[in-house]
Amino acid sequence: MDILRGSPALSEFRVNKLLTRCQAHQLPVTTLYAEFVHFADLHHPLDSMSREKLEKLLTYGPTLPPHAPEGTLFLVTPARYLVALVVKGDRYCP
Repeated sequence: MDILRGSPALSEFRVNKLLTRCQAHQLPVTTLYAEFVHFADLHHPLDSMSREKLEKLLTYGPTLPPHAPEGTLFLVTPARYLVALVVKGDRYCP
């Protein structure tokens, strides 16, 4: 199983809105950050070309400079449906 970090899940506007709500409820929250995480269930390790294609496919949305998030981690995963990505030849078929 490969785990790949994705793009930020919240815009700056959304982060500020959530921080305001936290402060209104007197919660001890000083900053928020959320990002997408991709889990690739592979039958075998990817070669460098396939890995590059997968990383390119999973590059989308807003970007931030690379950093190591700090604080409490809350991992939320879908329970009822999963998105599968099928590779057929050189094409990715969602």
